[in-house]
Amino acid sequence: MWKKVFLLIAIALVLFGCSTKNEKGDPTAKDTSTREAQTNGVRFENLEMEVTDGIAVLQGEAHANETDVFYQLEHEGEPLSDETALPLEKKKGQWEKFMVEVKLPEETLHAEEPPVIVIYGKNHDGEKINPNYFPVDVENK
Repeated sequence: MWKKVFLLIAIALVLFGCSTKNEKGDPTAKDTSTREAQTNGVRFENLEMEVTDGIAVLQGEAHANETDVFYQLEHEGEPLSDETALPLEKKKGQWEKFMVEVKLPEETLHAEEPPVIVIYGKNHDGEKINPNYFPVDVENK
């Protein structure tokens, strides 16, 4: 019994020691892509999607830090619509309600793979960050 307790304590001490190592060097010299992803993040909550007469409506709340938010309809990895910006005010620390309406092409309504609404932010270089994929349930339209 004591061997098990000793082994458990030893493992806990090793894990604790590994997790509290301090990195030497300049603390401000962090990887810029990590810092940028943290400040330019996009988060979503309270999402609801409904499909009526071939139109998908996605509603929810978004929290965007210092970035514009865009959406696009895709099917099997190929874009079916132009990139469109969500009109968010980007108030620091506040969640904002949004609604996306997308007309679904006829061929996606009967395809094996569902279409997907992709919502994402962009970094300063114009690259997608934090993409969120929302499959459209076309079977229950």
